[in-house]
Amino acid sequence: MRPCEEEARLRKEAVAWVVRLQNEGLSPEERRAFNAWHERSPAHALMFRKVSSVWDGPDLRAAAEAAVQADPSSFKRRTTVRRWWPIPVAACVILAIVVAVHLDVITRWRADYRTEVGERRTIELPDRSIVTLNTLSAIELLFDASTRRIRLLKGEALFNVRHDPAHPFIVESADTVTQAIGTAFVVRAEPDGDQVIVIEGAVEVDAISAGREAHPPAIATSGSRIDMVQGRMGEPYQVDVSAASAWARGRLVVNGVPFTQVIDELRRYYPGTIVLWTHAIDEMRVTGTYNLDDPARVLSLLTQTLPIRQVSLTDRLVILF
Repeated sequence: MRPCEEEARLRKEAVAWVVRLQNEGLSPEERRAFNAWHERSPAHALMFRKVSSVWDGPDLRAAAEAAVQADPSSFKRRTTVRRWWPIPVAACVILAIVVAVHLDVITRWRADYRTEVGERRTIELPDRSIVTLNTLSAIELLFDASTRRIRLLKGEALFNVRHDPAHPFIVESADTVTQAIGTAFVVRAEPDGDQVIVIEGAVEVDAISAGREAHPPAIATSGSRIDMVQGRMGEPYQVDVSAASAWARGRLVVNGVPFTQVIDELRRYYPGTIVLWTHAIDEMRVTGTYNLDDPARVLSLLTQTLPIRQVSLTDRLVILF
């Protein structure tokens, strides 16, 4: 994992622990889990101190007070929630927004097209190819006289490429360079490595191997997927392309997928924070088709069909346990 990704992961975990430690009813088991996390490395302890110092700062507290005063009804509706929640919850939301905006500034500057949380967008490119951006995605166009080049800055995109052998169609991401051979394909940028899924035709996938052992390009054909894992390119393998590209139709299709993976996917579309407070649900499997345009409804459906409970502390913070 790259240093910036490790820092982002630690920051997210630290924010979650700061929120949980506000709970006067924290169990001994949860307290031990926090101590184990805090003592895992000096970086964990340092990040916790940084987040705690921001949390306790007067500016953030003032902003949180303002947020509550601006919309007190969002807290009054939850009569079963303890009184200590409004300020910590508002502060958590504000902190998450500040961090997200700060880290996303460079992407916003570079992007020719981008999407926000839960948004999908279809664009016709100058060559009349079509690209569909998934939630929280961004691309930069680098077309010139000889090459149709696109840089996927973040997120996920489905490319339907117009055939033009005289002008190669190339998609660059953090880990891969994918060249279309008359095709439709998906590229998804993940912290652990890119994913390339071929819907139709074929693509040539090459690794960006800066400072690493070189990888020969791979040819992936219709119905196959290639994953990059820690800078190394795996072998193509067959997938259900209809399910893999269902997001372009506003659907999440899963078949025996671990519950935690489903929640990770929903987090990409949910305009807020989803927190899991127990690891007892890690082994549960989910099968179904869900509407990504209404992630809150998906969470409700999951709580109706699985042995889990949900508490909504605000309109933007959900806890599953």
